[in-house]
Amino acid sequence: MSDVLFIEIAAESNDSPVTFKEDGGRFEESQTIKLLVDTKYVIKLTCKDELKSQDLLLNGQPIFMDTKPPPADGDPNLKVYEGCFNTEEITKTKKDNRDVLALQIPLELSLMVALQCKYYRAKKKKSAGWGETLKNVVVNYKIEDGLEGKKAVVSKIKCRKVMP
Repeated sequence: MSDVLFIEIAAESNDSPVTFKEDGGRFEESQTIKLLVDTKYVIKLTCKDELKSQDLLLNGQPIFMDTKPPPADGDPNLKVYEGCFNTEEITKTKKDNRDVLALQIPLELSLMVALQCKYYRAKKKKSAGWGETLKNVVVNYKIEDGLEGKKAVVSKIKCRKVMP
Protein backbone atom coordinates (compact mmCIF):
# COMPACT_ATOMS: atom_id res chain seq x y z
CA MET A 1 0.00 0.00 0.00
CA SER A 2 1.30 3.43 -0.93
CA ASP A 3 0.88 6.74 0.89
CA VAL A 4 0.92 10.15 -0.78
CA LEU A 5 2.53 13.46 0.14
CA PHE A 6 1.92 16.69 -1.79
CA ILE A 7 4.61 19.38 -1.87
CA GLU A 8 3.85 22.91 -3.06
CA ILE A 9 6.57 25.51 -3.62
CA ALA A 10 5.82 29.16 -4.36
CA ALA A 11 7.80 32.40 -4.30
CA GLU A 12 6.90 34.26 -1.10
CA SER A 13 6.38 37.48 -3.06
CA ASN A 14 4.17 35.73 -5.65
CA ASP A 15 5.85 37.82 -8.35
CA SER A 16 6.94 34.81 -10.34
CA PRO A 17 5.46 31.32 -10.43
CA VAL A 18 7.62 28.27 -9.85
CA THR A 19 7.86 26.25 -13.04
CA PHE A 20 9.17 22.86 -14.07
CA LYS A 21 10.21 21.26 -17.30
CA GLU A 22 10.44 17.79 -18.75
CA ASP A 23 14.07 16.81 -19.24
CA GLY A 24 13.50 13.36 -20.70
CA GLY A 25 16.38 11.00 -20.00
CA ARG A 26 19.21 13.58 -19.94
CA PHE A 27 19.45 13.65 -16.14
CA GLU A 28 18.74 11.34 -13.22
CA GLU A 29 15.10 12.48 -13.01
CA SER A 30 12.85 13.33 -15.95
CA GLN A 31 11.49 16.57 -14.43
CA THR A 32 13.34 19.65 -13.17
CA ILE A 33 11.90 22.31 -10.88
CA LYS A 34 13.17 25.83 -11.70
CA LEU A 35 14.04 28.17 -8.82
CA LEU A 36 15.66 31.58 -8.54
CA VAL A 37 18.66 32.31 -6.29
CA ASP A 38 18.27 35.10 -3.72
CA THR A 39 14.56 34.39 -3.39
CA LYS A 40 12.33 33.48 -0.47
CA TYR A 41 9.99 30.54 -1.03
CA VAL A 42 7.04 29.07 0.83
CA ILE A 43 6.90 25.29 1.00
CA LYS A 44 3.67 23.53 1.90
CA LEU A 45 3.27 19.83 2.73
CA THR A 46 -0.11 18.11 2.62
CA CYS A 47 -0.45 14.53 3.84
CA LYS A 48 -2.59 12.28 5.98
CA ASP A 49 0.11 11.76 8.61
CA GLU A 50 1.18 14.16 11.31
CA LEU A 51 4.75 15.41 11.38
CA LYS A 52 6.67 13.99 14.34
CA SER A 53 8.66 17.23 14.55
CA GLN A 54 7.84 20.77 13.43
CA ASP A 55 11.22 20.94 11.65
CA LEU A 56 11.72 19.76 8.11
CA LEU A 57 15.32 19.49 6.91
CA LEU A 58 15.92 21.14 3.53
CA ASN A 59 19.44 20.50 2.22
CA GLY A 60 20.38 19.83 5.85
CA GLN A 61 18.98 23.13 7.18
CA PRO A 62 15.99 23.06 9.57
CA ILE A 63 12.82 24.73 8.31
CA PHE A 64 10.10 25.32 10.91
CA MET A 65 6.77 24.00 9.60
CA ASP A 66 3.67 25.72 10.94
CA THR A 67 0.41 23.75 11.11
CA LYS A 68 -2.32 25.10 8.83
CA PRO A 69 -6.00 24.13 8.47
CA PRO A 70 -6.89 21.64 5.72
CA PRO A 71 -8.33 23.10 2.50
CA ALA A 72 -12.03 23.96 2.85
CA ASP A 73 -12.88 22.03 -0.32
CA GLY A 74 -10.68 19.03 0.55
CA ASP A 75 -10.43 16.11 2.91
CA PRO A 76 -10.76 17.39 6.52
CA ASN A 77 -8.44 14.56 7.67
CA LEU A 78 -5.48 15.93 5.71
CA LYS A 79 -2.65 17.60 7.62
CA VAL A 80 -1.16 20.78 6.14
CA TYR A 81 2.19 22.27 7.12
CA GLU A 82 3.85 25.42 5.81
CA GLY A 83 7.33 26.92 6.15
CA CYS A 84 9.73 29.27 4.37
CA PHE A 85 13.17 28.82 2.90
CA ASN A 86 15.61 31.16 1.23
CA THR A 87 17.93 30.53 -1.72
CA GLU A 88 20.15 33.44 -0.66
CA GLU A 89 23.40 31.48 -0.30
CA ILE A 90 22.82 29.11 -3.21
CA THR A 91 24.77 29.59 -6.41
CA LYS A 92 23.18 29.25 -9.84
CA THR A 93 23.28 25.82 -11.43
CA LYS A 94 25.88 25.42 -14.15
CA LYS A 95 24.73 24.90 -17.72
CA ASP A 96 23.75 21.29 -18.51
CA ASN A 97 23.72 20.37 -14.80
CA ARG A 98 21.04 19.85 -12.17
CA ASP A 99 21.00 20.23 -8.39
CA VAL A 100 19.07 18.39 -5.71
CA LEU A 101 16.62 19.95 -3.30
CA ALA A 102 16.89 17.36 -0.51
CA LEU A 103 13.97 17.17 1.92
CA GLN A 104 13.99 15.08 5.08
CA ILE A 105 10.37 14.95 6.21
CA PRO A 106 9.70 13.81 9.80
CA LEU A 107 6.65 11.58 9.32
CA GLU A 108 6.18 8.43 11.41
CA LEU A 109 9.44 7.35 9.82
CA SER A 110 11.75 9.91 8.27
CA LEU A 111 11.05 10.28 4.55
CA MET A 112 13.89 11.42 2.27
CA VAL A 113 12.72 13.18 -0.91
CA ALA A 114 15.20 14.38 -3.54
CA LEU A 115 13.73 16.88 -5.99
CA GLN A 116 15.74 17.65 -9.11
CA CYS A 117 16.05 21.39 -9.60
CA LYS A 118 17.92 24.11 -11.40
CA TYR A 119 18.76 27.47 -9.82
CA TYR A 120 18.76 30.60 -11.99
CA ARG A 121 20.03 34.12 -11.31
CA ALA A 122 17.33 36.74 -10.86
CA LYS A 123 18.32 38.36 -14.16
CA LYS A 124 17.44 35.06 -15.85
CA LYS A 125 13.86 35.21 -14.52
CA LYS A 126 12.52 34.73 -18.06
CA SER A 127 14.44 31.44 -18.45
CA ALA A 128 13.34 30.30 -15.00
CA GLY A 129 9.72 31.05 -15.92
CA TRP A 130 9.76 28.99 -19.09
CA GLY A 131 7.96 25.67 -18.67
CA GLU A 132 4.83 24.44 -16.93
CA THR A 133 3.60 26.28 -13.84
CA LEU A 134 4.03 23.96 -10.86
CA LYS A 135 0.85 23.06 -8.98
CA ASN A 136 2.52 20.55 -6.70
CA VAL A 137 4.86 17.59 -6.51
CA VAL A 138 3.18 14.28 -5.78
CA VAL A 139 5.36 11.92 -3.77
CA ASN A 140 4.21 8.31 -3.48
CA TYR A 141 5.94 6.39 -0.72
CA LYS A 142 5.56 3.17 1.21
CA ILE A 143 6.76 1.68 4.45
CA GLU A 144 9.07 -1.28 3.94
CA ASP A 145 10.80 -3.71 6.26
CA GLY A 146 14.58 -3.33 6.10
CA LEU A 147 17.57 -4.85 7.84
CA GLU A 148 17.41 -2.17 10.55
CA GLY A 149 13.63 -2.17 10.86
CA LYS A 150 10.94 -0.30 8.99
CA LYS A 151 11.75 2.58 6.67
CA ALA A 152 9.85 5.00 4.46
CA VAL A 153 10.80 4.65 0.78
CA VAL A 154 9.83 6.94 -2.11
CA SER A 155 8.33 4.95 -4.98
CA LYS A 156 7.44 7.79 -7.37
CA ILE A 157 7.84 11.57 -7.69
CA LYS A 158 5.78 13.51 -10.24
CA CYS A 159 5.38 17.25 -10.83
CA ARG A 160 1.84 18.34 -11.64
CA LYS A 161 1.07 21.46 -13.61
CA VAL A 162 -1.54 24.11 -12.98
CA MET A 163 -4.44 23.48 -15.33
CA PRO A 164 -5.62 26.52 -17.31
